[in-house]
Amino acid sequence: RIAAHGAHSAMPIARLAVWWRASARPALSEAGSYGVRWLQLVGLLHCIQEYGIDFSPTVGSSMVPVFNASGDVLLFERLTQRLVGWKSGEVVVATSPKDPDARICKRIVGLPGDRVAVSGGAGAPGGYDVEVPLGHCWLQGDNRAASHDSRHYGPVPLGLLQGKVRLKLWPFFEMGVIERKQLAA
Repeated sequence: RIAAHGAHSAMPIARLAVWWRASARPALSEAGSYGVRWLQLVGLLHCIQEYGIDFSPTVGSSMVPVFNASGDVLLFERLTQRLVGWKSGEVVVATSPKDPDARICKRIVGLPGDRVAVSGGAGAPGGYDVEVPLGHCWLQGDNRAASHDSRHYGPVPLGLLQGKVRLKLWPFFEMGVIERKQLAA
C-alpha cells in the first residue's frame, strides 16, 4: 500500500517536470530577455536625458520676445558645456537659486571674473557694478522689466546651470534655433 501511494504521487511530479521543461522555462526565459531589453532601453533613455538632451516648458515672461510667457517647449543640451564651457550671451536652463524644485531660463550676461554693469531699471536711481565671483555667473532675462534674475538674487553658481537652450520646438510655427547674443546688463 505504501509503495502504491509513492508511485501515484510520483506521477504529478513527472508531469510537472515535463511542463516545466516544455512550457514554463522557455516562457520565463523569454520574459526575462524582454525584461533585460526594457531595462537597457530605460537606462539608455536616462543617460540621454541626464547627459545629452532634455526638454523644458516656459513659464513666465522674463524671456519675452524670444519665448512666449507660457506654452513654449524648449530643447536644451547638456554636453557642449562639458567640452567647451559656458559663453556669455547663451540662453541657459538652470535650477532656480531660490527654489531647487524649479527651473529658470535666462541669458548669461557675465562669467567668473567679468565686471557686469547693472542698470537701475525703470524708476531706479542709476546702477552699480558687480564682479562675478569664481564659480558663478550672472543671469538675466531679456525682458528686464518682468525678469526675476541675478539683479535680485545675485550671482548664480555654475553648478546650477543644467544646459544650453538650442531649439524652440513649440509652437510649431515658431520653431527655430536659439541664437547667442550679447546683452548689456
